[in-house]
Amino acid sequence: MIVLGGRLAIACIGLIAIRAVTTFLSPEEYGYLALLLMVQTLCGMFLVNPVGVYINRHTHQWWGEGTLMSRLKPFRFYVIAVSLVGGIVMFGVALASANEHPFLSAFALMLMVVFGTWNATWVPRLNVLGFRLDAVFWGVLTVALSLLFSVALMLLGTTATVWFWGQVLGMLVGAAGAGKLMRKYAKTLGHTEVAPAIDFADLMRFSLPLAIGTGFMWLQLSGYRLVVEAYWGLSQLGYITVGLLLATQIWSVFESLAMQFLYPYFFKSISDNHLESGERALSDLINVLGPFYLVLAGLTVVAAPLLVHLLVDSKFSDAVPFVMMGAFIECCRALANVFGNAAQVTKKTLSLALPYGFGAFVVFSFLFATGLFEAGVIWVGAALIAGALGMLVVMVFSMYKQVRFKFKRKSWLIGMFGMILFCVMGFWYGELNTAPERFGLVVFVVLASGLLTFALLRRNAALTRLLDTQLSGENGV
Repeated sequence: MIVLGGRLAIACIGLIAIRAVTTFLSPEEYGYLALLLMVQTLCGMFLVNPVGVYINRHTHQWWGEGTLMSRLKPFRFYVIAVSLVGGIVMFGVALASANEHPFLSAFALMLMVVFGTWNATWVPRLNVLGFRLDAVFWGVLTVALSLLFSVALMLLGTTATVWFWGQVLGMLVGAAGAGKLMRKYAKTLGHTEVAPAIDFADLMRFSLPLAIGTGFMWLQLSGYRLVVEAYWGLSQLGYITVGLLLATQIWSVFESLAMQFLYPYFFKSISDNHLESGERALSDLINVLGPFYLVLAGLTVVAAPLLVHLLVDSKFSDAVPFVMMGAFIECCRALANVFGNAAQVTKKTLSLALPYGFGAFVVFSFLFATGLFEAGVIWVGAALIAGALGMLVVMVFSMYKQVRFKFKRKSWLIGMFGMILFCVMGFWYGELNTAPERFGLVVFVVLASGLLTFALLRRNAALTRLLDTQLSGENGV
């Protein structure tokens, strides 16, 4: 319940933030904000995340040895180096897009990489180790302060860079507080100040192949924005990004809830490095999350018109089709992330490069073709869906070669039924002209969602097995 309450609070704040940012920023400024976020995700996804996954993989082991905090000390120098790279890239992007304050944008990006990385290191670490109340508190405080700082700074100017600076300040507070708490727990448990250095060769064997995969993933999910800006302009990029970001925000709520609630048990289950236990844990994770993700895709489609009406400023009202497209893109991405955990079990992270590389190839081929033929901007969404589907198919087959996961047919059929049902309802929504008709549809969707959730959770042996795993914090360690 603690995790659920925290995620709901973060979700509400995130949705308020979307309303606020679309109110303050013009489509062109929102397009520039999309470029800022693009470079931030380049640093996070391509350069930081592979090392972060390696840390995730060894968190329980190092915490049990009392060496986690000491082993992370060299990580700070790497983060600073990444921030410098991000600042240089952002400066170039700002100049190319004719932004008036390239230095201010670059400096904000550098600080965001540093503070955002440490926030994303300490807060999840508290959760993974079982200190969930602390993780929820600092997670909620971070997003709340980020929103407050950004809105307050709008008094200085309604630009993307100023909004981004508010996010930087929020990340700073969250990183400082969660980091201090982690050090307090480590000191209380008598953890050592001196520890063996991280095995650099092992780190490179694990993280370098993963970086190749996440690099392709960045191209597919964020890097395309450079092409869109070049062919269709910042304003159109703003409309596209608003729709896709709204879908992403909805999905991030459920995905992060799953990660906070289930992933600690999954990583603990595979920490013994036995393939058999890894296969069982991955199969359970797939059969718990996969069907729910299918249902969520349909729910996002049917809710798209209402979400845009309630959560986005009227000047972005044309973003509804991109929210619907974003539902399928996010579903493919989230499912691929679940299946991709096979690489965590076997530590063969290079295998992630092929699916994401194929997806990036499809997206960019599609975008360049549509751009050259001056096709409508709606084809950008089609390109992203095609790339996401291609990536997911390749991911499933590639991961199955490593870990022989098993599907629970009943759960997946329920999930597919829910997705199809809600998608049909979503496309039918536009034909309803009166408030009672639309209210009736909403009631039907709510009732159907409840029944589908009950059907998926009832006697779910996979979920029970995952939750039987004991975490460190739950043992009082």
